[in-house]
Amino acid sequence: MRVVEVSAPATIANLGPGFDIVGLAIEGFRDIVRLELREDNKIEFELVNNTGVEISEEPEKNSAVVSALKVMEYLGVRRGFRMNLTKNVPVGIGLGSSGASSAAAAYAMNTILGGKLPMELLVKLAAEGERAACGSPHLDNVAPALYGGFTMILDVEKPVIFNIKPSVDFSIVLVTPKVYLPKNKTEYARSLLPKNVSLELMTKQQASLARLIIGIMRGDLEMMGEAISRDYVVEPARSIMIPSFHKIKEHALKSGALGFSISGAGPSVFAITYPEKAENLLKEIISKFEENNVEARGIITKPSTLGAAIKNLE
Repeated sequence: MRVVEVSAPATIANLGPGFDIVGLAIEGFRDIVRLELREDNKIEFELVNNTGVEISEEPEKNSAVVSALKVMEYLGVRRGFRMNLTKNVPVGIGLGSSGASSAAAAYAMNTILGGKLPMELLVKLAAEGERAACGSPHLDNVAPALYGGFTMILDVEKPVIFNIKPSVDFSIVLVTPKVYLPKNKTEYARSLLPKNVSLELMTKQQASLARLIIGIMRGDLEMMGEAISRDYVVEPARSIMIPSFHKIKEHALKSGALGFSISGAGPSVFAITYPEKAENLLKEIISKFEENNVEARGIITKPSTLGAAIKNLE
């Protein structure tokens, strides 16, 4: 196999109480990696940036290149390659942009070298691309970007991944407020989190996580929504990044949202709802932001059952 092209989707991490554990692949945005092996050891990298946000074109700083190199290193292969990365997943708004690039690149390199590595190992290697982009190797974006659907990280070190495809139709309303955040937004968002929580709070958080996972497995949207809205640890700490967050959340839940929380490290927020209520809910959330003097834009999307996927082979 000489050339491979792979795409991988945007994702929502955490889903409320599932911090660093639960993630969901979504439709609408997919990064594309085209990879070709070279005969020498030279690495060529070309970026097609459709996000409108500046991205480094230095190979050693790009999550996709780092992920591909980690796969080669694990397999004991030393070869050069040409990589073309088409960035379609918006950067810095909480949709797993670097995770999508990392997942696509790891999957592409594994494929072009014979597809020897299992998906769970690819998750761990792709997470090294996240380290390059965000400062730490998160699995909850790269896992759904590789698998599609919902993923739960059962063991970070091995790792062990549980994957389940949505069994019921629902819409996701994504809204991104225009706010100023530091350039290293993910690192900043993690710095806001409490270092310790009380036993009482931990028990409530565990109950919410259990409710979320049971809701996902049952296809019970109301149970899932209740759980998403009941994050007692991460959401309260990070809500300061989003002006009028609690007013927006309260209004969304009154306007048809089954669940509402922050998407990944933010500042995007998301709601799950029945498809027939999605358009009105999107208008209501944006209107409420604007009522509180915050410019916002949004889309309606759905879960993606398709994770990393080969587009073509040569």
